[in-house]
Amino acid sequence: MGTNATQQAGQDSLSTPAKLLLIDDDEQWLTLASDLLTETAPDFDVITATSLSTGRQQFTEAAFDCVVCDYRLGDGTGLELLSELRDDHPELPFVLVTSRGDESVAADAISQGVTDYIPKELIREDFDHPAESIFGTQLRKVVRSYRHQRSLQQERELKTTAVDLLTTMSNQQELYRQFCALLADDYGYDGVWIGTVGAGGRIIPRAISGCETYVQALDLSGDGRDRFDPAIRALETDSVAVAAVDDETEPWAEQWAAATTGFEFEAGVGVPIGDDRVQFGVLGAYTTHPSVTDDQRDLLREFARLISYTIRTDEWTESLIADEPVTLEIEIDAPTEPLLAFASQLPADAELTVRSVAEHKDGQLLYSVGISGAVPDDCREHVAASDYIELYDTTATADGHECRFLVTPPTPESIAREYGTQFETITIKDGLRTITGYLSTDAAVPNLLADLRSTFEHTTLTHVTTAMTTPRATTTTTAQLLDPLTTRQREILSQAYYDGYFEEPRAINATELAERFGIARATFTQHLRSAQRKLFATIFSQEGHQ
Repeated sequence: MGTNATQQAGQDSLSTPAKLLLIDDDEQWLTLASDLLTETAPDFDVITATSLSTGRQQFTEAAFDCVVCDYRLGDGTGLELLSELRDDHPELPFVLVTSRGDESVAADAISQGVTDYIPKELIREDFDHPAESIFGTQLRKVVRSYRHQRSLQQERELKTTAVDLLTTMSNQQELYRQFCALLADDYGYDGVWIGTVGAGGRIIPRAISGCETYVQALDLSGDGRDRFDPAIRALETDSVAVAAVDDETEPWAEQWAAATTGFEFEAGVGVPIGDDRVQFGVLGAYTTHPSVTDDQRDLLREFARLISYTIRTDEWTESLIADEPVTLEIEIDAPTEPLLAFASQLPADAELTVRSVAEHKDGQLLYSVGISGAVPDDCREHVAASDYIELYDTTATADGHECRFLVTPPTPESIAREYGTQFETITIKDGLRTITGYLSTDAAVPNLLADLRSTFEHTTLTHVTTAMTTPRATTTTTAQLLDPLTTRQREILSQAYYDGYFEEPRAINATELAERFGIARATFTQHLRSAQRKLFATIFSQEGHQ
């Protein structure tokens, strides 16, 4: 083939190859036409058949993007095959090739749904002048039109299905699962998952279909470490990312191939989920096909927009519609969690009440826990057997004793703290941990719950209320009073209160409290004074409005 023909084919080629079935009982012409397409249209994968019956068989054995068929065949006509195909494939491109003297069949062919027809004389001219071939150009035109119409139809069907899901699903988690199932079942993806962004940039898988083991092996910490995965790269770059095993220009191709060994994924797409204001999460879709088409990318972008829309508008039972402070009550059943595992070793009637949770040094959390129904010696014995909990000290109280534990995260409280949760009560009884607390905004509720469930599967939101204020200017909730305080200031103020720092006489001094936090006394007093100043400012500011 000449250079001009090569350049023309490259400039005009399809974004992804098309599979073409070429049928003619004239084997010499069939060979020439096939060779012409091989030379001038390498973006077509040409399969040939020399009879109507062979063409039927080929069509049943493979999926084609276009059929090119001669009108006169030894065992029938191209219109017979057209009539058969139109029952199940009404939009599939079907190009009829006519010989001299068959021009009259054109009108009949059009009425039966032929996409286009080309006289053989025009194609024969291409045999002599391949650089000016119109055969491949014409076939590309009909394939592009077909793919575009199919993409629009898929988009319409997707929107219709999404609206149906939105109006029938009341649980957001189930909504995500249904979206993943839709892509897997109706659009042929071999693996699909949806993740949202949690505290610290962590990616929280909300639904997975067909790629559970693969996703569980990814580093979802939020630092973009596993960039070979297109979903992680999409979240990091806030743009669509594609991975393909055979793409030599892809720097992560080798790592992608290694990571997907056993899954047979050849290509994957990551699409960020969000809007102009904030990025919510990411959609990952994987396929055993070697490449991803532009139409597939566009469809997944539309899909991500719909998911973003659901996050903004879905009024599910675990979220609220007003941007107000909320009170939550959450139950967690996690036998292996350090404090729950410790409590399970105590007598059946033992009850633990967590009075405060604060960050200690070395990433540990300091828990002040009131314990009734168990003696201190039992507590020391069971703590000594744990790798994740350490007894800091213990003191006697009127109704039992109080222990201070150093606990290694993750714990329910360590996760909730990252969302700004202000704890009110935390109790452990009968194998359940019940947490009540405040959030300054309801918008954090879905991701807080998803984040908790990613570590503690049996997490249940048992109660949620909005702190509605009437009138708003003159009524202040506890959450609003504490909202100006940083997490550290709230922890220090709470610990000082529960440990008797404000009692007369003081049950504990600033030096002792600072030691419990693993910080200097001056740092402790600075945090405490800042917390008191902010709290008083809020109180007296509200008083001035009354």
